Amino acid sequence: MCAAEVESMMWLGDRPWHGLGVEVLEAQTSEEAIVKAGLDWRVEKRSLFFEGGVEVPGYYATVRMTDGKPLGVVGERYTVLDNVDAFKWFDELVGSKEAMYETAGSLRGGKIIWLMSKLPGLIGWSDDPIEKWLVLANSHDGSTMVRLVVSPVRVVCQNTLNAAMTRALVSFEMVHTASIMGRIFDARDALGKVTDYFEQLDAMLKTLKEHLMTDVEIRMYVHNLFPLRVRTGGVETGVEEAINAEYGPRVKKYIEKVLELADTGKGTEIPGVKGTAYGALNAVVEFADHYQPVKGKAEMLNRKLDSIWFGSAAKFKQMAFDEAMALAS
Repeated sequence: MCAAEVESMMWLGDRPWHGLGVEVLEAQTSEEAIVKAGLDWRVEKRSLFFEGGVEVPGYYATVRMTDGKPLGVVGERYTVLDNVDAFKWFDELVGSKEAMYETAGSLRGGKIIWLMSKLPGLIGWSDDPIEKWLVLANSHDGSTMVRLVVSPVRVVCQNTLNAAMTRALVSFEMVHTASIMGRIFDARDALGKVTDYFEQLDAMLKTLKEHLMTDVEIRMYVHNLFPLRVRTGGVETGVEEAINAEYGPRVKKYIEKVLELADTGKGTEIPGVKGTAYGALNAVVEFADHYQPVKGKAEMLNRKLDSIWFGSAAKFKQMAFDEAMALAS
């Protein structure tokens, strides 16, 4: 990941690996967070012109007003969601007295911003708790919609557990059009189902923790998550063939890393983790969040965050969760 992708941020708790940003000692209100995170600036749409002064029809530049920096090119219907409005929207969504921000910031020179707020309460177990987070991500370059997602985070290793049995109800996307501010009511309806989501997730994680797995079963579970290059022997006949099937050298390295994490990864010393479906799932999640590569050397941090929250890593973790639940049920 490239630290240069972080333009500004505030954070509470463990220092980020890149050492950038402003440390705060307690969760911030929106008024405090927007300043500490360096997000107290506005964006406006400006007309584009060909050389010679002829206006480009139907296209506009999004420009940061504090320094005149161009952020992207957008269409006629695109409506800016300013940072201050995103914070107000978030405050209104969860209640201004409860919306306390523990991290927020700007990536890619202001093109992407994010806000994270922790909801009250925990699920899981006292020795292996899982926090409940809301993440809002917004682009000022027209590259993505405004996205709101519930994010269960395992405290022991800061891994994001994806469990989307009701994902359509707890993740929310909005296009940058004139109706964007009115969509708050739709989002509230989705947020009202968050409690049910976490109750279901808590029950499912307990099911996974109660399901014991042998080393061979864990190996097969992990192998089944990765694409085969060649399957030896034709029709699969059992566990040994699945494990001995041919994978590409890069995939083999990934598989071995996940198996290593299942044995010695974060939290494996906690009773009820190692040797269970829950432990196997967490090994996959730790791999996806911290070791799974993303395509492209440029814009690496933004790509990694996007992958963990919304992209390939999120899909990989969801597949692992579904497979673990199928084994445990």
